[in-house]
Amino acid sequence: MDSNTFSGIVWGVAVAGIFVWAVFAYYRRLRRTERLQIAELLKQYFQRSISIDELDRRIRRIAGSHFMQGAAFYSLAFAAFQHAVDAKLEPTDEGKLLVMFAALRNKFGLTERYKIEGWRAGRE
Repeated sequence: MDSNTFSGIVWGVAVAGIFVWAVFAYYRRLRRTERLQIAELLKQYFQRSISIDELDRRIRRIAGSHFMQGAAFYSLAFAAFQHAVDAKLEPTDEGKLLVMFAALRNKFGLTERYKIEGWRAGRE
């Protein structure tokens, strides 16, 4: 193998590696931006700035159904709910927040993960 062939292979592998890294970085940044936007929308929902239908429309525009059915969306929703509970001003707000979280779970099809895991504890 001569020097030019070896050099061409090395440069080809290097360019391919840089391309794969750039695609991965772009995809990661896009997903992070989606998560931040959805977290902000959920925060606005629990502050009663937007309705559940408006939240649904905006989230579906930002992220696809693959994101909303996964654990990442559930964790964002629960974190937003927990931040709203921690910041509540009156004791009666907690009941309203629970109703709002139940409406959110019903709208997006989120399961009650603690109930699902409860029956498995003794069977494993």
